[in-house]
Amino acid sequence: SFADSSLLSERRRRDREGRSNIVLWRQPLVTLQYFFLETLINLKEWTIKLWHRRSILVSFLLMLAVLTATYYIEGTHQQYVRYMEKKFFWCAYWVGLGFLSSVGLGTGLHTFLLYLGPHIASVTLAAYECNSVNFPEPPYPDQIICPEGETTEGSVSLWAIISKVRLEACMWGAGTAIGELPPYFMARAARLSGAEPDDEEYQEFEEMLENAEAAQ
Repeated sequence: SFADSSLLSERRRRDREGRSNIVLWRQPLVTLQYFFLETLINLKEWTIKLWHRRSILVSFLLMLAVLTATYYIEGTHQQYVRYMEKKFFWCAYWVGLGFLSSVGLGTGLHTFLLYLGPHIASVTLAAYECNSVNFPEPPYPDQIICPEGETTEGSVSLWAIISKVRLEACMWGAGTAIGELPPYFMARAARLSGAEPDDEEYQEFEEMLENAEAAQ
């Protein structure tokens, strides 16, 4: 058993060394070969999955065709189309900021402090100054202008301010959740590939679980 464990550890060490050498600047041909083979395998798997779900795919394409026709055909419905388009891009903007805040890309960027926090603060200050949250759109949200007409002093509640910024806050939060998915899928792919991570702490944890199963 000890000999088998030693052989297995030695094989894993050789596998790690071999994988570390398969990089574009050391073995470009081998790396590109594996890349194209993996791409072909993924395309084959996706094609098979799409074929098994062809009814869903056809329904999606039909819905996309209807939406495209609705977007380009002139008519009285265009005012609603423009409204939905504006809302869609506004939501996408905040989802993107939330994604950048979560995924980081090595920058430590926190878009709540840079974008969402100041937006909520500006809406809150304007609401108490105008005694209303019914800012005219447009120019809101690009500019916050007090609505015309009489307003009652102290008529703005905290709930009204929260309701005014709930869409931006929820979309930003959804973006931060989406930003957590890439590392999850990378870890899942590494696990499914059968190759153990080249991490000493992970290996120590695995050995601890093997030697003391009751401690799990």
